[in-house]
Amino acid sequence: MLDHLRGALRSTTIWFNTTAASIVAVLPILQDSIPALQPYLGPDVYRYAMGGIIGANILLRVKTKTSLADKGAQ
Repeated sequence: MLDHLRGALRSTTIWFNTTAASIVAVLPILQDSIPALQPYLGPDVYRYAMGGIIGANILLRVKTKTSLADKGAQ
């Protein structure tokens, strides 16, 4: 169990997904609180953000060859 936790801290995929989830959660707040950003954050921003996140996640998963337990034991 401890090896899984250590491996999770070393996982690029987990770090990426955590960061992406945080950014997606903050987008509505940015859109409402900074009116100057509204022209850049159009109605399709979430669709593009999700597409980018899914694509990056797929690439990271393809790159991953080691289990979390093995990463934690290293």
